[in-house]
Amino acid sequence: MAIETITLGGGRFWDLDAVYRQIRGVKSVIAGYSGGHLDYPTYEDVCSGDSGHAEVVRIEFDTEVLDFENILEVFFKVHDAFAFMPSTEYLHSPHRSVIFCHSQDQKDQAQLMVRNLVRCAPARAVLLTQIKSCTVFFSAEPEHQNFYKMHRNDPYCREFILPKIGISRGVFNKRLAA
Repeated sequence: MAIETITLGGGRFWDLDAVYRQIRGVKSVIAGYSGGHLDYPTYEDVCSGDSGHAEVVRIEFDTEVLDFENILEVFFKVHDAFAFMPSTEYLHSPHRSVIFCHSQDQKDQAQLMVRNLVRCAPARAVLLTQIKSCTVFFSAEPEHQNFYKMHRNDPYCREFILPKIGISRGVFNKRLAA
């Protein structure tokens, strides 16, 4: 077993947390915060926008079952990384699209996938995903870990998370879905 780690932000961390927990080959998912300037941020600090952090998930996966390209495929299918009227505020939002790479190989693969997505993008759409080297990761509070499992019947979970879980299962062949 070869374990690799990647940190991704794409909307609320609850969504990505739930999606990646459903995929075979994913060994752990931890919701947290990266990319800001405050030590030990809280959920309130991050949501205020003042800390500069993004809501992210740190994913450990078995590369013998799941490759990095599969991780990114799911990532780009379950959140909207494009904008037709981009704003600079989005680039600093706690819910921004960001890939924090843990190696140069990950960075190269992410840049290649982004180039391919841009080529196929609708006219005037701008891909907003930032690709950065991994920064300090702060684990989110316990109530944010595995949020979907604890709040399955919450309206937010039914409206936003459940459809993304369905999308993730259809991204690549069913051998990867739990």
